[in-house]
Amino acid sequence: MDLYEARMMDKGELHVHLNGLVSTQVIRGVLEKNIIEMPEHFNIDTDLNVTHPASSLVDYLKPWQFLRLIPASRFDLSIMIESAFSNLIAENIKFVELRNSIIYIALLNNISVSEALKWVLDDIDFFSRKFKIQAGLILTITRGEYAPEHLRSLLGAYKSLGCPAGVIGLDLAGNEDITPPPETASLFRSAKDKYGLGITIHAGETGNADNIRSAIISYGADRIGHGTAVIRSPEIMDLIRELDICIEVCPISNRLTGAVSDIDPHPVGEMINHNIPFVICSDNPAIHRSSLSEDYVAFMQETKNFIVMDNMYETQKRYSFLKGVK
Repeated sequence: MDLYEARMMDKGELHVHLNGLVSTQVIRGVLEKNIIEMPEHFNIDTDLNVTHPASSLVDYLKPWQFLRLIPASRFDLSIMIESAFSNLIAENIKFVELRNSIIYIALLNNISVSEALKWVLDDIDFFSRKFKIQAGLILTITRGEYAPEHLRSLLGAYKSLGCPAGVIGLDLAGNEDITPPPETASLFRSAKDKYGLGITIHAGETGNADNIRSAIISYGADRIGHGTAVIRSPEIMDLIRELDICIEVCPISNRLTGAVSDIDPHPVGEMINHNIPFVICSDNPAIHRSSLSEDYVAFMQETKNFIVMDNMYETQKRYSFLKGVK
């Protein structure tokens, strides 16, 4: 399969971060328009993208030193979300689940979390109709001591807006070596039970398969972000098959973050051998100067499995948190 063939395929995108989908030139334009002071030792010409394997996760996350400083206005947010949808349509993506943590938008713009959430949802709705791409929002919470507080704040905003259908799930992300307060897991499960929100947890990306078990048992995860460590535990693979948990595989991102070294085969091959459900995703394609289509090509280079690829769109629809995807 070449890149042209991959681009022609209908696709769904189940793991992509909003800020990582916005074109670099748009990010640069927003930064320059707002005359934002550069963080120390940051080069805007080289540090907004990660195109080679990072030396550490901290190194990989360097672009977020800038990304967390925008959007500083309602207008800038709209420009960024329009760019994200432009990039989706170029890849023939028919439906998307966008991830964003929202709270930083409220802080940057001195508005309530409810208003920030409404900004994002209104723009997603507008551009999803403009580009004819079905879309929903997954609220991301970062691991750490403030995780329960942030989750309560996001759920409070969600409730104050009348539980909008545009919010389709919750995500836990961040450093897997940091354990959030125990109540975080119960809050995730409660939101799932009370509101019917899908749960996806970044887990097993740094080599610890037990984090996948915790995501499923403690958090009620329906899907696992990255999950590259899953093949290290036959017991956890059994659990995933039994509960039909889907792994969100991001082939290019996994190489760039160091989750999979450049000399090892990607674990997705073993996932296929052990009948582990998975979908192919892109994570942060604009930061990688890449695309979901290029992840498809990378997958085919790894596995040469045309059967999985031919069925990928149906698999993405099956495990999506969106209702009635076509």
